[in-house]
Amino acid sequence: MNTRIDKKNTSFKEMAKSSGIVAFVQIAKMIFGLLRNKLIALMIGASGFGIWSLYYTFIEMVSTFSVFGLDQGGVREIAKSSNDKESIGKCIYTFGLAILLISFLSGLIVFILAEKISLYLFNTLEYINGIRIISVVVLVYGISKGGYAILNGVHALKYLAISQIISAIVGSLSAILLVYWGGTLGIPYALATVIISSAIMTVFYVRKLKIKIVVPKKAEFYLRIRSLLYLGLGFTVAGLISSVMTLQSRSFLSSHYNMDAVGIYQASWTISNLYIGIILSAMGIDFMPRLAKVSDDNQAMNKLINQQIEFGVALSSIGITFILLLSPIILQILYSSEFIAGSSIIRWQVLGVALRVLAFPFSYSIMAKGKSIQYAFIQVFFWTGDYLLLMLFSHLWGFDALGINYFVAYCFYLAFTYCACRYNHSFAFSRNSYLVILLSAIFIIITLVVCFGIKSYWVYVVGCFIWLIQFALTYFYVKEKMGIDILQLVRKRILKK
Repeated sequence: MNTRIDKKNTSFKEMAKSSGIVAFVQIAKMIFGLLRNKLIALMIGASGFGIWSLYYTFIEMVSTFSVFGLDQGGVREIAKSSNDKESIGKCIYTFGLAILLISFLSGLIVFILAEKISLYLFNTLEYINGIRIISVVVLVYGISKGGYAILNGVHALKYLAISQIISAIVGSLSAILLVYWGGTLGIPYALATVIISSAIMTVFYVRKLKIKIVVPKKAEFYLRIRSLLYLGLGFTVAGLISSVMTLQSRSFLSSHYNMDAVGIYQASWTISNLYIGIILSAMGIDFMPRLAKVSDDNQAMNKLINQQIEFGVALSSIGITFILLLSPIILQILYSSEFIAGSSIIRWQVLGVALRVLAFPFSYSIMAKGKSIQYAFIQVFFWTGDYLLLMLFSHLWGFDALGINYFVAYCFYLAFTYCACRYNHSFAFSRNSYLVILLSAIFIIITLVVCFGIKSYWVYVVGCFIWLIQFALTYFYVKEKMGIDILQLVRKRILKK
């Protein structure tokens, strides 16, 4: 029994160590990203930030197609080949060539269609030159994602961390200066510097790995690229529909309300996903390669998924209740008083985010199993549902209903991903997973009751008291059940610095 406990704690400690490195990177990126967004929002206001949002969403939409899901499929294939030097050399050659060619073609199409794209996004030809700049960004974005996938696949966390921190600093500072000098006309140049700096740093650190690139024979090349493209097809459909529907949502908000609503909704979405984005990114970089290596062993997969749920839900729940409680204050600090109208949006969105945390290991297991079509179907259902619900609730209840669509859509998403895992590898929750989910749900519900039931400053007094109880329980649970002392890890990290 003790041996099993020690092995389990060792697994959690490895998970915490890897996730901690990546989380540190995500926090650094978050700080510079928030500083960038704060200053840009102050310089160009909610309307200008809405233009930034439309540009950025368009880049994500096109770049999703330009990498054709190869970045996600590449992590899986590179991780599975990582123990064989010749195999990984062939895999990286095939992967790199494919992502470069598809990114180039996508950027070329954007450049040619710049006039139509400007009319579609902004209802004016004023932004044609901005779209042409974005066409170059699309190519560079593909290079950045490719380098990121290689570093992730070989589990080079140190290089991944350094490259991301440097690019976050350089990109954010450059973007702020360009928007300061150019206003809204400087936005495409600002976005270009953010992505170009990321591409330069990831390529630099991929070269430092000194992996010997091996050109496969023609028959093997076609076999490898067919496998990558098959995986990529599902991920591309999923990513493309998410970007398209996100863009459609922003366009709907712009036409149904105004550009201020776009900026407020984007700011609310960013904050609601902020803490969880750090947790999921940190866990995902460690989780996907490990999951890919045991994708043929259902029992091992289920064990990893339950450990990830237990670890992820426990750590994320304290951040979820914190954002629920302090959303108006966070909006004012990170943006401005102009954005406070989004506090109710954040609260609904963060409930959806709580379900996203639970569904996260399920969606990764579908990817690890290579079920790209299944994955795509679930993503299409979710993002289409989110957009349709946004329109429906807006017509029924107006601005105050924004955010409810995200929560309802994630209820369906969680159900679909869980059923897929039951079907693919007979997944079942462990006793500890049930316990963590139950405790987290109780504190989230209590915090919601406090937020909506108390209107004076007492909401923060009572809410903070409840949050401290939740934090203490989470701390002792993680320490006793997983062998991880969160405060000690943070203290050591700070002292090292």
